[in-house]
Parts: sequence; C-alpha cells; structure tokens
Amino acid sequence: MRNVLKIMKPFDVVIIVVLIAISFIPLTVFSMSKTVSEGDQVVAAIIQDGEVIQEITLTGHEGNEQFIIEGKGNQYNLMEVDGEQIRIKEDNSPDQVGVKMGWKSEPGETIICLPHKLLVEIRSEGTETESEEIISY
Repeated sequence: MRNVLKIMKPFDVVIIVVLIAISFIPLTVFSMSKTVSEGDQVVAAIIQDGEVIQEITLTGHEGNEQFIIEGKGNQYNLMEVDGEQIRIKEDNSPDQVGVKMGWKSEPGETIICLPHKLLVEIRSEGTETESEEIISY
C-alpha cells in the first residue's frame, strides 16, 4: 500500500474522482429518456426491414390481442399485446432470441428478432392537442 501512495500524486485523486463522476452521465441521460410526461402515450412501433409496418398504442390498451407478422418465405412472428405490454410469443427463428426477450412496456425498450429483420421499439409520443392562438393587441 505504501508503494502505491508513493507513486500517486495529489492531483491523481482529483482526476480519478472526476472520471468516476463522468461515468455516471450515460446512466442519468438514459434514465431521463425513459420518463413519460403527463399526456404522452406509449406506442409500440413494429419495424420490419427498416419500415414501420404497424404501431400499437399501449397506453390504455385493455384485453389480450394476438396477431401474426409474416416475413420472407415461411418466416413468422406471433405477437401478443396484453394490457399495456407487448412481446413476441412465438416465432420460427432458430435461437428464439426475440421470444426470450419477454414483455416490454417502457419507452426505450426494444425486442429484436434478427433472422426475421424485426424490431419492436417502445416509444413515448406526445398527444396532439389543439394549440391556442396568441392574439396581440
């Protein structure tokens, strides 16, 4: 321990503390991006081959809904929406990675099925409200 203290200089401690503080910046940024403002809706965007093929509003969704997303050839993904969450219930990919990712409901979360080029992205979108006109006198 004494050898380490002989090698370190007083300014080294300051640098180490600053670097540790900087390392928490991504955690702060990503936790702030997951917050949903009042009036915003949580939407699941289903994207295949880079194109949005379907959007499902999760906020206020009730009941259970299942539907199939077909890919090229005999590829398929059985999607399930239960309440305000979504998942890939079944697919015919070899590793079943998308199925193992489970339920998603928070903005910023994703479900990915690479063999089928399928991405489910959970987003927070502001609801459109009628803006008031400002009248100047």
